[in-house]
Amino acid sequence: MPAAGHRYVGWPVTLLLLAVVVGAGVSTVLADPGDPLALRWPVAGVAAAALVLAPARRWPVVTAAIAAAAAAAQLVDGQDLPVAAALGVAAAAGTLTGAVVVRRRRDGAEPRLATQEDFVRLLLASTAGGLVAGALTTVAVAALDDRTALLSAFGRTYGAHSASLLVTLPLALTLRARREPDRTGELLLQAVATAAATAVAFAPDQQLALVFLPLPLLVWGALRFPLRTVAAEVLLLSAVVTVLTARGFGPFSAARDAGLVDQAGVIGMSQAYVVCAAVLAIPLAVAVQQRTQLLQRVSADERLFRRNFTESLVGMVLMRQDEQELTIVDANETAARILGSDRDSLVGRALESQLTVEGSTPALITRARQDGPHGWRSHAEVAARPGSRVEVAVSLLSEDDGAPVWSAQLLDVTAEHEARRRHETAEKLTSATLDTTACIILVTELDGRIVRVNAATTDITGYAASELVGRRVWETALDPADEGEVEALFVWPNRSGVPVSRERALVGRDGEKLRIVWSNNVVRDETGTPAYAVMTGIDVTAERAASGLVDHLMRASFTTALVGIDPAGRVTVFNSGAQHMLGYEPAEIVGQPFTRLLDAEELLARTGAASVAEAYDALVAGVGSDGESRARDWTWVARSGHRQTVSMTLSAAEDAFASQVGLLCVGRDVTDQRQGQEMLVAALEKERTAVDRLRHLDRAKDEFVSTVSHELRTPITSIVGYTEMLSDGSMVDPDPAQVPLLDTIARNGQRLIVICNDLLLLSGLDSDNLQWRQEPVDLSEILGPVEESVRPLLVGRDLDVTFAAPGGPVPVLGDRSQLDRVLLNLLSNAVKFTDDGGSVRCRLESDRRDAIITIRDTGMGIPVEEQDGLFQKFFRSSTAQKRAIQGTGLGLSIVAAIVEGHGGRISVESAHLAGTTFTVRLPLAP
Repeated sequence: MPAAGHRYVGWPVTLLLLAVVVGAGVSTVLADPGDPLALRWPVAGVAAAALVLAPARRWPVVTAAIAAAAAAAQLVDGQDLPVAAALGVAAAAGTLTGAVVVRRRRDGAEPRLATQEDFVRLLLASTAGGLVAGALTTVAVAALDDRTALLSAFGRTYGAHSASLLVTLPLALTLRARREPDRTGELLLQAVATAAATAVAFAPDQQLALVFLPLPLLVWGALRFPLRTVAAEVLLLSAVVTVLTARGFGPFSAARDAGLVDQAGVIGMSQAYVVCAAVLAIPLAVAVQQRTQLLQRVSADERLFRRNFTESLVGMVLMRQDEQELTIVDANETAARILGSDRDSLVGRALESQLTVEGSTPALITRARQDGPHGWRSHAEVAARPGSRVEVAVSLLSEDDGAPVWSAQLLDVTAEHEARRRHETAEKLTSATLDTTACIILVTELDGRIVRVNAATTDITGYAASELVGRRVWETALDPADEGEVEALFVWPNRSGVPVSRERALVGRDGEKLRIVWSNNVVRDETGTPAYAVMTGIDVTAERAASGLVDHLMRASFTTALVGIDPAGRVTVFNSGAQHMLGYEPAEIVGQPFTRLLDAEELLARTGAASVAEAYDALVAGVGSDGESRARDWTWVARSGHRQTVSMTLSAAEDAFASQVGLLCVGRDVTDQRQGQEMLVAALEKERTAVDRLRHLDRAKDEFVSTVSHELRTPITSIVGYTEMLSDGSMVDPDPAQVPLLDTIARNGQRLIVICNDLLLLSGLDSDNLQWRQEPVDLSEILGPVEESVRPLLVGRDLDVTFAAPGGPVPVLGDRSQLDRVLLNLLSNAVKFTDDGGSVRCRLESDRRDAIITIRDTGMGIPVEEQDGLFQKFFRSSTAQKRAIQGTGLGLSIVAAIVEGHGGRISVESAHLAGTTFTVRLPLAP
């Protein structure tokens, strides 16, 4: 049964308790007016219950209401407002102190009355609340200048407050306790007996000391009934005793009438009586409740143990120790099956007769005691099943009555033991095979993670097994396969069983470069599913090096001159490469001075020697301590007298005793290579000069265009202006035959002005000093003016032109006039290059980052191969030129420059005679 406790109540219950506080306070004042020194019983207890049952966030309101109720009761009693307010605050403070102590728990749980510790907390709460209320009430009395009543005021307030909390809060703390077994008949009998005993003990004119009569009956209730019932009985007894004593009934009032005590004494004795009743019954009921709960848990644990024992999949045996022997007293079905017998036959037998364990039974018992509460664990063989394997765990359960009780848990692992033994044998064979194989072997899981390497891997690569195991193969320096190859190895395995082979380079731990031929394959489980990958690598570095050297020597015999020189400087070896290079036969040159092959003038000039012999000595002195000179270009003279540039090195040739026996000259004809390098340098210099000239010409062209545009705009403006004056009759009425001519002059003049403005704008865009205005611009507001500007172009045309804008603003930062020019240029081009009967669509939208302008037409389109130059100055498509459509080729270059200057980008989708779509993306304003 769970411990008695409660959950917090809602506002309706809190308000009801506050109403009880008000009613009880006012009623006690009306029943006993004129005594302002104490909050009458049971007002303090009910007020404390209202706080304890409410959540902490409600306490300020409830505490203020308690203070107001107490002060109101004092006002009804005729007290002044200051005195009533002080007594109200004292009562509320005492109540709040008691509630805080009850609610303050170390475990942070809700307040409850389930243990003796909880009851001690209740005693502390009633004592602390009484002390606080008494102290503050004493201060209030002192304010009345009635110094003689201070001690009496403290005692009466303390007693009433603490007693009220002690007999009222237990019921509040057990309101929501679990319903107990029904004992209605016995409860009715006990309640009637308690009521009768109370009536006899506190009858009118009762002078006999019979107040002890109700207490044994409360003890009866504490022993038999739930804690909530006992708390209610204590509260009812306290209320009855207080009411009867107040009416002059019972022995306490009789003592006052006999002159033994005064009224304060009567109140003190009644409060002490109810405190004794609570202290007697409540802790006893708590103890009985704890005992009942403990018995229930023990019974439940016993049932659970018995069920687990009989139904367990693990063999369980209970034994008693008979001197130095463990005798079986009970066993479950699993244990009987493991031991090869039935339960009834096992009972009474010694454990030693059923299992063969290491050591005798006395030694087993001693070992189990030494191992402490965890017992002793080992393995054994069932006597009835030779070769079996059973895991045994023996532990001491209890030593009651001098006869220790032991338990043994049995787990039959015979099959697992055999499987493990076979696996270990196979593992040893595998390990021996791997470690004796002189090649790299890696074993990986499905995700490419290495789980095993052999010893040869470390010998060949220098990487220890600890550096490789646990890492994915493509994360190591071995690199037998990348991630995709490993995945393909498992997802699409080679069903033919033939390993996948490839050759890769590998850098060992010491930096040595190796060539490894990898052979990868998968290992499948019993279902045929790939489980592991085995990657075998064979070191072929030496073979590849030897093969490459042989190949190199074969080719070098025709392209490289090898000349052997003896210590005297005479030629001893003249290979085919030297023959091919110089045209000498070996018989002609062997035995001749090596210097005969070199240009004498160059040799003397470079060495600074006076003779050829001295020059040779200086040349040989250039062989360094490492036995080789650095490569240097020399001029060799062929048999025909032809001079060629040869890259030459000299190296010392030594015998087995490190004695120099001559030199080896290796020469390679680099004449063509050096000429090519010289030609390349000359070409690069020529190219740089041409580029500089082109840049100069481009700047000159730009300056010329800008100057011409400036110079042309002024006279053209005058021409257009005077033409307009002639056309509108400002000077003289034009002849009707002249009007078409004047219109033509005006139209072409305006076209020239537009061209000049475009050229000047492009000149400004090319300038590094151009600064764009950055102001908020709503693109949706530009569409309307642009649409109006395009309408004159549609006069006399059969085109379907539509505009689509979003419902809200599309804000960007930029130059409004230039963004207006972007739209106007793109739309003008779409109208110009779209035949009648076609359509032009302009759409404005936005996503999370950009404003998007899309202009789509069904016009002549742009050939794909010409679109790379679309945004260059003066570009005009071949289609437009064939159709003789007017234009300068400046509009799109201006549009691209403006868009890029605003941090945007422009793209085009088009094909010949298939329409064109321009998309402009501009970043949205933050």
